[in-house]
Amino acid sequence: MKNNYCIILLLLVLSFNTLWAQKHPLSPVKVLFVGYDPAKPMPEIKRMAPAMMTEKDFKEEYPVRMPSFKALLSTYFKEVATIDCRDWKPEDSEPYDVTIFDFATRKLEPEKMEAGNNYTAARYLPDNFSKPVIFIASTADEMGRRIGLKLDWLCLCLDADAHHLNKDHAIFKGPLEKVVPTMVSKKTPEGIYHYSTGAYVPKELPMWRVQKTGYLEGKGGRIGLVSRGGRFSESPDTETISSGVCAKDVGAVALGRHGNFFLWGFSASPAGMTEEGKKVFVNAVAYMSKFDGKMPMARKYNDRMATTDDIREIIASAKPDRYPKYVKSIEEFNEANARQFKLLTEKKAAGKTLTKEEEESMNYIGRPQAVMSEAAFIKQTMGQYADRFGTDLAAFQKFMSDNFAYMYCDPTKFFNYSVDEDVQKIGISNHDPKLLKKCVEMLKSGNQPELALRVLKRYTAQNFETVADWSKWYDANHKNLFFTETDGYRFMINTYKS
Repeated sequence: MKNNYCIILLLLVLSFNTLWAQKHPLSPVKVLFVGYDPAKPMPEIKRMAPAMMTEKDFKEEYPVRMPSFKALLSTYFKEVATIDCRDWKPEDSEPYDVTIFDFATRKLEPEKMEAGNNYTAARYLPDNFSKPVIFIASTADEMGRRIGLKLDWLCLCLDADAHHLNKDHAIFKGPLEKVVPTMVSKKTPEGIYHYSTGAYVPKELPMWRVQKTGYLEGKGGRIGLVSRGGRFSESPDTETISSGVCAKDVGAVALGRHGNFFLWGFSASPAGMTEEGKKVFVNAVAYMSKFDGKMPMARKYNDRMATTDDIREIIASAKPDRYPKYVKSIEEFNEANARQFKLLTEKKAAGKTLTKEEEESMNYIGRPQAVMSEAAFIKQTMGQYADRFGTDLAAFQKFMSDNFAYMYCDPTKFFNYSVDEDVQKIGISNHDPKLLKKCVEMLKSGNQPELALRVLKRYTAQNFETVADWSKWYDANHKNLFFTETDGYRFMINTYKS
């Protein structure tokens, strides 16, 4: 009966689309939608359904998602094709201007775990995939991780509302529908206040409703994804459009672009989007068509590297009042888990069947998290400098602040940072292009040439040996340089300008 209702609903939508199309010219942008075709058998569900959905939610959405997207897209675009994600190949996107990935496709290469816990993510796309793409929710990280996209998995916890919206962005201006987002003041997500960046965020924020319901309302459904905002906008190939209601910091990215790839972090199909959400979505599709061939310049292959945003957070956390807040958060976490464990235990004792997810959760929610001692907490905060400063938070803060401009975050390691003593000796921030100019001058004058050469090679990935070559390279490129932490912690050339 439920599936029949969905079919009737979609038929009504299609009828409306036909009437709409008769009155409005269709965009010539050609769109390919990649998801699960309900005409094909449902994939086998073992532990978890695709996109980390529950089996129940996935089965309910299976017959609806692709037809719903097809109906909406056909309302605005002259040519819309669909293909099952299990059948898609990279060459299938060539005839189309924009490809929408609702679920991950078949792997081109499997993931690998090598010696020393060196993990290589599965490959879904070639490194040189240049066609414009829109990723829905977690598909961005699944398919983009191997090719170094900044559309990474900070948290699969995005709900239904966007905030900190760039309402002047092109996707609200058209080209298909002009949308003035309806902003409603709502309570600020509590997670924002767990970060120093939330210190001055008001208790309520103007929010834009993107989809009709969210998982936080307890109605189930697919959950959206936010990416790390730290250093997201450091390169000219990115745009941050909005954050959203989630468990993370205020800068988490819900809508954003990296090169020819767009993150639509919200999870609902058009059947679950608001009217404004649907209009902005089709605008985003049309907008992305102009990024054909505009591949990312600065890639991000290690989402676990430290960044200077993390260092700022560490400096802000190195305060005496942080330990009591930490203790309170652990106690509240344990209390919430205990309540949930009690509810599930009583449900099971009453002879009711627990879902797969509830059964699995009972393995960990019944175990309270231990509270660290204050000394251990301070040591964890200071990290690698704990032995040097002991419990002297003030001395640690001063050292970190005094040397912030010289911090080097190793892009190949897990959360590793240190003071670059070579740059410290020169006295110019490693993010400032003047550092390179100074090093070239040092080479020319013979002033500590070995130090200057080390710094130049470290922060440019160039390997010249002569003064003439370095001078020529700097003169040709210094106006188009930008600093990227995520792609090698170095200066890169803005090739979009060339």
